[in-house]
Amino acid sequence: MPLKLSARMYLWGVFALAVACVILYLPEIVITRHFLSTLVFFAVIAFLCEVYEIEITYKRRTSASVAVYLAAIYLGGPSLAIPAVLIGTLAAEVILRWESLSKNVASFVYPVIFNVSQIIISVTGASLVFISSGGHPPPFETFQDFLASILAFLTYLLINTSLVSGIVHLTEKVSFLYHLRFTLRHLHVQFLSLGVLSILLALIYTIHPWYILLVLVPLALVHMSLQNYMRLRHQAQKTFEKVAQSLGERDPYTGKHSEDVAVIARKIGRELGLAEDEVEQIEAAARVHDIGKISIPDSVLLKPGKLTDEEWEAIKQHPVIGADLLSGLEIYEGSIDIIRHHHEHWDGSGYPDGLKGEQIPLGARIVAVADVYNALTTDRPYRKAYSKAEALEIIRDMSGKELDPQLVEIFLRVI
Repeated sequence: MPLKLSARMYLWGVFALAVACVILYLPEIVITRHFLSTLVFFAVIAFLCEVYEIEITYKRRTSASVAVYLAAIYLGGPSLAIPAVLIGTLAAEVILRWESLSKNVASFVYPVIFNVSQIIISVTGASLVFISSGGHPPPFETFQDFLASILAFLTYLLINTSLVSGIVHLTEKVSFLYHLRFTLRHLHVQFLSLGVLSILLALIYTIHPWYILLVLVPLALVHMSLQNYMRLRHQAQKTFEKVAQSLGERDPYTGKHSEDVAVIARKIGRELGLAEDEVEQIEAAARVHDIGKISIPDSVLLKPGKLTDEEWEAIKQHPVIGADLLSGLEIYEGSIDIIRHHHEHWDGSGYPDGLKGEQIPLGARIVAVADVYNALTTDRPYRKAYSKAEALEIIRDMSGKELDPQLVEIFLRVI
């Protein structure tokens, strides 16, 4: 998919600023044997970190190279850090994205240019803050020395996160503050550890370069911590999706139904212009919105005839049970209300809490429209599926009653 004009302008603006940083600081390099050995040492370590980058949020990846580049700043300023980026990150980016070159040149060139450029700008900004706040190469002996390193670390994170958030916002409509909020809320310990390790790397390197190998162990542990955290989040989500899908063994309708509802909900969310992270959240909720049915007996869930009042009350508990089942799970923290309220009605006649209008969470209203349409167009134990035309007519009749009228209009455009 080609980049929008605004995204291309942003990308080339970032690239131009990075080129300016390179032009400004590369002439200051004094090539000595010590400089070259230090450059190669840090570039190689950074390359290894970048090759094993980790996706931490939607379209944002990171690695332990943060600590490596900051240590380079403390030791040699931008004149050391920028060449390390040009060697380490550029080589890693080319290798990681080489396969995409045969499919689409732009899909290779744009990410490589942006990722290298934004790190160059980040290390340049961090270097300026480090120097202007009185920073100097190790040893660090006073509070002022450590303060300069801390400020450089925070500057790097702020610039890096802002630049990445900007391009993702322009290309995917993800909230600009989404990445920063996620990092501060969930990954503060890991990133704080990287900040501490950056100082340790610089201090130990001044004692003896080969001693830095000792620091690579905790650096690898922080990397593994990030990787395992994200893997657990992913696995937890997949586990509950599989639980929801396993309902298909009891009720084939419920198993496929959740997948179909997720697809429709995603289309509605995108057409509505929601940020991509919100769309992802709604889609995740849609995939497990009926997970509470796992507690309903087959005699009720698969009953071909009319339900008794008692059986209907049991069915009406499944949104509550589903929400309770997933509550406390970090990966679904934004989906609980969607799951609980996807059977609420616009006019207040739904369940479980009788919410009406905009009291109902937007995500729940979106899932409700998708849920009703898929239910109407699917065979059920007590009736045959309606045709698409019949289902759309029923949806129109439900607009302003059971369903949000604005979302019905959007749904009719995307279906």
